[in-house]
Amino acid sequence: MPLSSQARAAFGALVGLMLSGVLSQVVLSWTAPDAHIAWLVAPMAASAVLLFCVPASPLAQPWPVIGGNVVSALTGAVCAQLVPDPMFAAPLAGGLAIAMMFLLRCLHPPGGAAAMTAVLGGPAVHELGLGFAIAPVGLNSVLLVLAALAYNRLTGARHPHKPVPAAAPLDNVVDDEDIDAALAEFGEALDVSRADLAAIVHDAEHHAAERRALRMHAGDVAVAPLARLTPDMPLAAARAQLLKHRIASLPVVDGEGRLLGVLTQASLLQAAAEQEARTLGTRTLHALARRKGPVQVADLMTTGIAVDAGQPASVVATLAARHGLARVPVVDGSGKLAGMAGPVEVLVALHAVERGA
Repeated sequence: MPLSSQARAAFGALVGLMLSGVLSQVVLSWTAPDAHIAWLVAPMAASAVLLFCVPASPLAQPWPVIGGNVVSALTGAVCAQLVPDPMFAAPLAGGLAIAMMFLLRCLHPPGGAAAMTAVLGGPAVHELGLGFAIAPVGLNSVLLVLAALAYNRLTGARHPHKPVPAAAPLDNVVDDEDIDAALAEFGEALDVSRADLAAIVHDAEHHAAERRALRMHAGDVAVAPLARLTPDMPLAAARAQLLKHRIASLPVVDGEGRLLGVLTQASLLQAAAEQEARTLGTRTLHALARRKGPVQVADLMTTGIAVDAGQPASVVATLAARHGLARVPVVDGSGKLAGMAGPVEVLVALHAVERGA
């Protein structure tokens, strides 16, 4: 907790306890001027720790604070009346108070102290009987909760606490049923709500996926090319490969697998258009007709389109978009073809990361 948050909590507890005590004294002095009633009981200090230091805790919500303290004090008062010996009455009050708080879903640790105070508080407390649970315990609890709600909201804390909606759970990673099963196996009460725990787990999944995605390299998303062309391959054979695999480009490599370039459908179409123009026989195209047309892959391949395997995967998508290609070559440190990759491969890899693959 930052130092500013510590100071906020400490000052809030001071203000809350002071307001609760003063207002309780005013109310009790007006309603029972002749009664000897403590205007502020010690367990309220423990309640203030929860209300102002950890307002997101399930133990610090309005019902656990008010219900836990009142039910526990009532249990303690009953034990004090039924069991004369405080040596036995006090432990019995503490144990039964916990059982009652569990039963009524208002577990609040200071309630145990309230129960024992009802037994060990002396004649003044015993004179109040069951009324001790109403005043001062119930009155103190209500005033302290109201003070905490106002102060926490003014200082930016969400109270009563409502879980922040979690990001959508990632596919096949951790679902709500998994969290329930883990909590059941853990077998102990945790000072965090199930909804908050689910939100933390799901947010952690997303942060982990983003971190792994940022570390993804081009070599991680590259896939084996459907075919490889050689520089001396006839254009007809290369065109047949492109048509066979229904792709817009194929890599051109030498005998050792080093990348030489890329042959694209666009370059083949341009060459075909020029060849058709040469057959028109018009006077304006005589010079073009005298030029020798391309006959092999080396004549039409495009060079300079490649991504190093160690570069970020995002470079693949950027380069592919720049050249209008579905995939671009990925090469290793020696210039050998490591595979082909494009935006689709990057998205598939990101999805696999999110799913925890």
